[in-house]
Amino acid sequence: MSLNKSLLLGSATALLAVAGAQAADLPGRKSAPVEYVKVCDAYGAGFFFIPGTQTCLKVGGYVRVDYDYRPARPDTANTGAFNAVNSTTSGFYNRGAISADARTQTAYGTVQTFMRLRLETGSGPLARAGTTPSLEAAYIRFAGFSFGQASQPFAFMSSWAFNTHYWTGWPNGVRQLAYTHTFGGGFSATVAATDSTNYNAVSGTTLANTPGKNGIVWVGNVRYDQSWGSAQIMGAWTNGGDVYSTAAVTRSGYAVGAGLAVNLPMLAAGDRIELSAVYADRLANLLADATLNTPSAAAYGSNPLGGPAVTFANGSGYSLAAQMRHYWSPTIRSQVYASYTSRKLHDGVYSGVATVDAKGTAYSLGHGLIWSPTAGFDIGLELTYLRASYNQAAVRTVAGWTTRPGSYADSAFIGKLRVQRDF
Repeated sequence: MSLNKSLLLGSATALLAVAGAQAADLPGRKSAPVEYVKVCDAYGAGFFFIPGTQTCLKVGGYVRVDYDYRPARPDTANTGAFNAVNSTTSGFYNRGAISADARTQTAYGTVQTFMRLRLETGSGPLARAGTTPSLEAAYIRFAGFSFGQASQPFAFMSSWAFNTHYWTGWPNGVRQLAYTHTFGGGFSATVAATDSTNYNAVSGTTLANTPGKNGIVWVGNVRYDQSWGSAQIMGAWTNGGDVYSTAAVTRSGYAVGAGLAVNLPMLAAGDRIELSAVYADRLANLLADATLNTPSAAAYGSNPLGGPAVTFANGSGYSLAAQMRHYWSPTIRSQVYASYTSRKLHDGVYSGVATVDAKGTAYSLGHGLIWSPTAGFDIGLELTYLRASYNQAAVRTVAGWTTRPGSYADSAFIGKLRVQRDF
């Protein structure tokens, strides 16, 4: 009996071994491969490959919350049409933006597609219409060309001051067709044909070849970038006509400027000083890019101090600006800035239509103290002093709007609290 049991157990074991070996040789069902998101380090931090493609994508944006306070001040020139504000005002401001940056490497270079959408709303002096999204940027770059809505090629200074996005300037970029050539050794040059209607919101005056048609403002710059900093010269020119209501005149305009930025690592890592100077004739709205886009560079028709409604876009003027950033520690920094603008509106700018001789000056001084408890998160306080003055020679009427003789001068302090998170 024991012998029979041993034979049976041995036979069963042999059969199981053979069956297992045959089963191992049979084809089996394999699970589908898993596509993991891969990091793309070719273009910097934050990029990843879109699964199944060779395109790298970075998604980002920011949320900004501001509180603005302006104490009451004496009404120094409440005459005629001049409506100086003399009461205490305050307001809240919220902005949210999201961006997408997609890049693909080709045999001819990188193709970049970038877009940023923004929504904002506010109250008091920071009131904004936030019900419709604003397109800050939407462009395609390839082989040195930029097609679409991108940053103003004339601009140079960094947007450090909290005031930067409140007044004039180009928060929504400039529609353009541009080409940038890199020469090597840190030199590069850009030439761009920009849509003249971009300048209307800044200046209050349409720049067009004929009434109802868009014109072109040509903009160019030459840059030199090194480890010590950057330098730039820039220029702009247009031969479009001035269109103000029914009056139209063909007259060219131009702007020229220069900027210098120097890194100051001997003081602290990240320290930097920036300087800029611009002269403009007719394209005076470009002065805003040299003066940090603060109220001193704003068209006086939208003077934040409540000044007279007179546009200086078609006159001439110059502006000077300087700003410095200093890190007291890796998480605490100061930002100081100053700007000065002088503008003049010439009699006879509009042929056949009575105009007015007027001039104005303005300047701003500001300091901000910012704490960054972690990367991309800022909590800051900023105090700015503003002063604007205006002189007008005589009563004139231009295409339905009336100005009055006299002078205007006003000043104010503006305090701001900002909390911002970039991601």
